[in-house]
Amino acid sequence: MSNNKYRFAGWANALACEAMRIISGILRGRTFNVPKDGLRPTMERAREAVFSSLAAKIPGARVLDLFAGSGSLGLEAWSRGAASVTAVEKVSGHWKILQGNFQSLAGDPDLGSWQAIQADVYEFLKRGAGPFDLIFADPPYDEADLSKLLEAVGGVLAPDGILVFEMRSRGAVEVPEPWKLLKEKKYGGTRMLFLGLE
Repeated sequence: MSNNKYRFAGWANALACEAMRIISGILRGRTFNVPKDGLRPTMERAREAVFSSLAAKIPGARVLDLFAGSGSLGLEAWSRGAASVTAVEKVSGHWKILQGNFQSLAGDPDLGSWQAIQADVYEFLKRGAGPFDLIFADPPYDEADLSKLLEAVGGVLAPDGILVFEMRSRGAVEVPEPWKLLKEKKYGGTRMLFLGLE
């Protein structure tokens, strides 16, 4: 076992992690760690439905996972054939788990490239990275400002790209131009918005 894996295991133990599994693809059935300290990963049922909707979009896609937490959405896309996954997480402890998850699952030659970046999402987006074909955004529900995020990601989404935004299921949603709501799904207290640019 490498030193990186020892450090990852140490962080996992320090943060009292629990395991979740990847649903499909190259890494199907493999597990990754999720810290229990208030992080709210996208649950398996919701992930399965989201990725079923996006099945044709993922192979070869350039994926951006914002507010990545443990990386549950980025890892699932990676397993299903994304060409690259860029995962952005601000909280240091969560970022270490995120990076460790990718490191521990890497190695299959059919997997695309990955990078785990510790940064504020909005500061990262100002750098003008991209373009990305598929963007996941799962902010803490109390910080889920859709208008602010749409303004920030417009410059990094590919012309035919899709943004998947996770938020609380209650409340009205207004989608400003030039964005359009392509699809909406609800899973218990969670709402997933699929958005694209006109």
